[in-house]
Amino acid sequence: MKKFDQFLQQLTFNVRRDKEIDLNRRGFIASSMGLMGLMFVSAIPLASQAGSKIHDDEKTVKIAELDELEIGDSKTFSYIDEDEPAMIIRINADEYRAYHIKCTHLQCPVYFDKSSNQMVCPCHHGFFSVNDGSVLAGPPQRGLPAISIETRNDGIYAVGMSEQTV
Repeated sequence: MKKFDQFLQQLTFNVRRDKEIDLNRRGFIASSMGLMGLMFVSAIPLASQAGSKIHDDEKTVKIAELDELEIGDSKTFSYIDEDEPAMIIRINADEYRAYHIKCTHLQCPVYFDKSSNQMVCPCHHGFFSVNDGSVLAGPPQRGLPAISIETRNDGIYAVGMSEQTV
């Protein structure tokens, strides 16, 4: 029997059972804690990169001149990057609203319908409120992401993202 055991040890790449680590309960817990610590430390660069990405997204972009939009007019622009289409709408003499215009249902581009004063997704007939971006009707479950805007002496600027409406 001993020769057979030696033969099996040679087949398994010279693993010697008498030299194996005896992993008891304390050893298992210590190994688990060490592995969790290693995973935590290795995630720090990813977490710091994600945190810096949030701050990078908050940039200021001039989107319109002060006299460019009449009441009820809209204008499309890109905010954060070229792949993020957005729209600014002049609500009244002193108020503007801006939203990302990818429908939250299937990412179709939303347009502003001046006659109904709603934002409309033509793909599946989703309707959004101009005042807060919330869903009025249709399949979308979430409102449009709002863009914070500031009116300055030389124009209208997109300055960051607001909380997404429900």
